[in-house]
Amino acid sequence: MADVSFSMLLRRLRTEAGLTIAELARTSGVSVRGISDLERGRRAVPQRRTVEALADGLGLGEGQRALLLAGRNGGREPGAPGSEPGLRDFPRATEAFMGRETELARLVEAAASAAGQPVVVAVSGAPGAGKTAFVLHAVRQIADRFPAGQVLVDGRGLDEDAPESAELMVRVLKAFGVGDRELANTGADGHPALYQRVLSGQRCVLVLDNVRDEEQVRPLLPRAGTSMVILTSRRNLAGLGSGHRLVLGELSPDDAAGLLTTLIGRERAEAEPAAIAEIAERCGRLPLALWVAGNWLATRTAWSIRRLADRLAVEERRLDALAAGDVRVSAAFDVSYRQLGPAAAHMFRRLALIDGGATTASCAARLSGQALPAAQRSLDELVEAGLLTVQRGRYRLHDLLRLFAGDRLRAEETVRDIDSVRADLHHWLLDNAMAAGRWHEPGHRAPASHARPGMVQLSGADEAREWLQAEGTTWLAAYRAVAAAGEHPRVVEVAQSLHWFSYRWMFWSHWPEVFHTAAGAAEALEDPWLAAQFAYHAWALAAYEGRLPKTSAFRGGLARARHHYA
Repeated sequence: MADVSFSMLLRRLRTEAGLTIAELARTSGVSVRGISDLERGRRAVPQRRTVEALADGLGLGEGQRALLLAGRNGGREPGAPGSEPGLRDFPRATEAFMGRETELARLVEAAASAAGQPVVVAVSGAPGAGKTAFVLHAVRQIADRFPAGQVLVDGRGLDEDAPESAELMVRVLKAFGVGDRELANTGADGHPALYQRVLSGQRCVLVLDNVRDEEQVRPLLPRAGTSMVILTSRRNLAGLGSGHRLVLGELSPDDAAGLLTTLIGRERAEAEPAAIAEIAERCGRLPLALWVAGNWLATRTAWSIRRLADRLAVEERRLDALAAGDVRVSAAFDVSYRQLGPAAAHMFRRLALIDGGATTASCAARLSGQALPAAQRSLDELVEAGLLTVQRGRYRLHDLLRLFAGDRLRAEETVRDIDSVRADLHHWLLDNAMAAGRWHEPGHRAPASHARPGMVQLSGADEAREWLQAEGTTWLAAYRAVAAAGEHPRVVEVAQSLHWFSYRWMFWSHWPEVFHTAAGAAEALEDPWLAAQFAYHAWALAAYEGRLPKTSAFRGGLARARHHYA
């Protein structure tokens, strides 16, 4: 006969979907009589294809589909004759999985340590990093170590009505064969003890997918036994304390290209390898974006790969282009964005204005208009939400998240405000670049400007050098912006301030551009003293390119520079 847990689960899912038995019969292709018998527990355990048809008819998401499939054998004791423990009812891993060798090896190593005590592994990463796909793939590598089977429960952490730990606990108990009668006799207050007792006797893998936060899953972590619990979440779940942690980032270039190749076919991919590489980079090597792009191409066999690569080349249209059916990369980002507090959401939007994608807390504070302690809290929230990564004190937005942040910025803030914030950031960066550069002038002392609120505090030449090098991409972008705006005096002043520092960082490839830009600004100002910038430009070209321009304009400017120094 059908298991009572499966019967109740099917009835609950149908009710939640707002369907009558007749309506479910029409959407699934399973007969009214068959569904009725299953819900009444009068029919033998259904075949997998019947349950999959019911799941399709109910429109279930991945987690609920897994729960329904697992419910087929929920009434049997794991490991009992006929229960066929293992992966049969575990969600199928994607065949297009690629890469993650290092992370996979670490998870397998953690599984091997589950000999005398439970093992907990938290897998986190940005939206679209492929956390669930990674875990489904990994569990198949360790299945033989856990003969009691594998269970996946969806925590629906991104939903407003995400289930609490008590509900998830009941789902896990049912998956391991605990019937409704025993749950009722034990009572809600006794469920935690029952849960710990059941899991302590199982050598199993429990996957708690799409976890909301620590509070949701802390009661579900076993205290004894040899089971393994794998958590997936966009949040880093730092509050859980000890345990193994895996953070999934973007794929390597080869793995990203390999994933696309798997999705569209080797012959087609090998015909346009350059376009494949471009698509991989424009997807930020993010698994979800690669999956969308690959499936988009797979359904358009008449299209060249180059055609999609060219569409993705336009940043303003890239996120719109990364959609396949009802799957949109931007939708995955939006769910996380909507869960941010107002200050963190404001910070996230403003970070789109950072050129190069990485910045420091002080720069982010200036950009957001927040005091440094408040800015740090906003940055921490973004890191916790998986929308920002931090390494060595620098915060980085993934390329696609930067585009999404820019979309939200333009949608929620005025053009006037955006332009004002961008201009203020550029001048702040250049003010700090000039102050840092002057630390390297002979006989220089601490600049008085560092008493000004909001400036980066630099205590000496070494700290100034570190800031100039770390922020090279951002202050260079600001320099280009003020040059394009025709702010010639500022351009020359910046170059003049960095002249001595350029000898300390001789191998930076952008010095020819810096001093060429300054020379042009000096020429526009028609000031003989400022024409000395041509000398700096000449030095940079000779040092980095081993040449000097032969144009009359350059020769004239250099002659004036020589006359100035004569």
